[in-house]
Amino acid sequence: MKIKNYLILGLPPLALALVGCQPPNSTTVTTNVATDSANDSTTAAGKPLIEAAPVAAGEGDYKFITGDDFKLTVRAADAKEVELYYQPVTAEDRALKLKTLTAPAEGTKDSFVADLKIPEDFNGEVWARVKYASGETKETEHLLLAKRSDAENIAGKETAQTDANAAANSNNSNSNNSNSNANNQTADTDESARSDKMTNGRIERAALKAGDGNVRITVNVPAFTMTLWQNDKEIKSYYVGVGRKNYPIPVGMRSADKIILNPNWIPPDSEWVRNSPNVEPYQKITADDPLNPLGKIKIPLGQAYLLHEAAAPTDIGNLVSHGCVRVLRDDLFEITEMISRARNLSITKDEIAAARKNTDRRVIDLKGDVPVDINYDSIVVENGILSIYPDVYERKTNTPENLRAELESYGIDAAKLDDAMLNEMLKKIDGDHKFTVALADIKAGNSVKNGKIEPLTPQQAKKSEKKS
Repeated sequence: MKIKNYLILGLPPLALALVGCQPPNSTTVTTNVATDSANDSTTAAGKPLIEAAPVAAGEGDYKFITGDDFKLTVRAADAKEVELYYQPVTAEDRALKLKTLTAPAEGTKDSFVADLKIPEDFNGEVWARVKYASGETKETEHLLLAKRSDAENIAGKETAQTDANAAANSNNSNSNNSNSNANNQTADTDESARSDKMTNGRIERAALKAGDGNVRITVNVPAFTMTLWQNDKEIKSYYVGVGRKNYPIPVGMRSADKIILNPNWIPPDSEWVRNSPNVEPYQKITADDPLNPLGKIKIPLGQAYLLHEAAAPTDIGNLVSHGCVRVLRDDLFEITEMISRARNLSITKDEIAAARKNTDRRVIDLKGDVPVDINYDSIVVENGILSIYPDVYERKTNTPENLRAELESYGIDAAKLDDAMLNEMLKKIDGDHKFTVALADIKAGNSVKNGKIEPLTPQQAKKSEKKS
């Protein structure tokens, strides 16, 4: 995403998100391919290049910083000045200036180099604006970078971690704290975990059982819905916010092995921090400080993705993050307490609740992975009711062909599914609303007549009330 308005701030209310990473071998990443000539450091179009080192390849466009000392190199022939910018994952359209370079590195003609020390919570976009003597300004490509967390798995440790998790699960099972994820977790698929295909037509609801560790979390992105399950029974569902179109949360299976109460934010040793009247480099910003963007709880999902506190209730039902799932504070505390009870963890309900008022950082070990399955299903049949959700990432899922195929899979005669009717149903949804109708009404030819346009979440319902 290109940042059009550069706000050089001492420190914004939204800044950094702590991350966990799982990098393979370290490499240097550049956004363009340089030519063989050491002096030809721009593309054929004359665009400057930006490189990062040391980093490791991550998922998608993400790269992970693998050292405490981090180097950014901008290659731009005939440049007069290079400004390095950083947008944290939790910042909304705010660009923070890291450093200004006014001369190439010693021994080079066109390589502008910045050595930075950064904390564990560095996560976001980095790029450069290059100013030339002619008065022209050019911008490099944007790098997606996150700091590797030593607490997460790293290359070479995956096998050991798998063995450790297997042992933990075995021990949990022996103590009636079962974690039989392989048999009960949702398949790694776009299909909603709540669809009748996954639940055999009925979602059984139950109260949480303490000591039964077979819990998992599923998220259906278009529905903005997250569900906590235990032994394939729904314990509770929540509405959430998810990643923006440019930073979609990846669909597929992830996992959580810890929950962190009162995560601190540590500002980096960067120009915008040094010039700030409010904070200093490496100063600990506690969870109750309004300068800390992380809230009271975060749940790392690996590779820079998180479940963490929403900045405001308006986050819910919207595309608001850089690939993270945002959850209301009360809901995060409830999920933490229920998972802790299910896993027989050595933290009490009162100790978890105390984190609302204190600033004591605490890492809760979940005694093995809790599966977190991210689905993308915009056409869902649940308990015999069809719901069509907005195709929020524009993956072309809401088409007459897809809707017809879904309905035919539930035994509806294709002769009743003409394009005009299907298109009429699809036209009734927008970014804040879904369309619902019973399969029985579709079979009777009353899909449009008896269907309902409903707000996606309670937050959207309140928005609709204000407009009316």
